[in-house]
Amino acid sequence: MLALDVGDARIGLASGVVGSLLAFGRGALVRRGTRSDVPAVMALLAEEGAEVVVVGLPLRLSGEESAQTERVRRFAKALAAAGARVEFEDERLTTRLAQRQVSGGGLPMTRRREKGLLDEGAAVLILESYLRRVGGPT
Repeated sequence: MLALDVGDARIGLASGVVGSLLAFGRGALVRRGTRSDVPAVMALLAEEGAEVVVVGLPLRLSGEESAQTERVRRFAKALAAAGARVEFEDERLTTRLAQRQVSGGGLPMTRRREKGLLDEGAAVLILESYLRRVGGPT
């Protein structure tokens, strides 16, 4: 399975296996627009042999949806129209948690952001959360 942290500039990527609680970062795609981004994600799904794409849903801390939530839902709808099986996972605070995890990396924060490490880290956290929720190994 593949997880996405969909932002305005980049899409963070992570992959994992159902029945496991492990998720692995797969980098980040630079956004070029939905018409380019959807085929790129579909190609990654095929490359990974993934059947499900887990999309992080950016909710407000209160649980309410925002303008960003709507943009992510539109992107997920385009993925579904292209044939992807889409699942959503609450992504509140994943970027902040990812920032803490990479903060000791020795690169200036702007450099980390440019390289998509925060987006990738957020995608890993989204997928780990999803795997815990749906059940890992028994």
